[in-house]
Amino acid sequence: MKRVILSLVAVVAALSVQAQVRTQTNHTISTTLGAGLEYAFEWAPGLGNATLVARAGAASRTWTLSSALDDFFWSTTMAPAVTLEPRYYFLMDWRDRHGKYTRGNSAEFVGVPVTAYFNQKGFGELVVTPQLGVRRAFAKHWFHEFTAGADLLCLPSFKATPHVGYRIGFLF
Repeated sequence: MKRVILSLVAVVAALSVQAQVRTQTNHTISTTLGAGLEYAFEWAPGLGNATLVARAGAASRTWTLSSALDDFFWSTTMAPAVTLEPRYYFLMDWRDRHGKYTRGNSAEFVGVPVTAYFNQKGFGELVVTPQLGVRRAFAKHWFHEFTAGADLLCLPSFKATPHVGYRIGFLF
């Protein structure tokens, strides 16, 4: 009986230590570099360092457009949007082993957000953005993240442009 209890205590302790370096489920309210305000729910389903982010709100709609090598400009608008983004935080375990902060999923990640933008007529655009990012939580409830990748406009036509993003928000 004593061995069974000690074994159970060892298993629970091992799972507790392992759970500390895993991703966390959280809620955020954030804004991006362009404009907008979004609510997000990041769900950690227990698959290692993978999460699924569902985001909704008024999102910034920023495209870099270029019709020739010497014609380059930014255009920024804001539109209602819904995003679903699978993420994988690939340096979470390294950060924990080296005593770095991991609260709020503070780590480097790869993600593929799929965003549907809406306009006055209804559905406007579908954008897929493979990206590499860095997320850091600071203070008690704040975070920021920097992302870089490619925006792939899939509907109504196809267009690929570079993506650079910065998000700052409140974590709860």
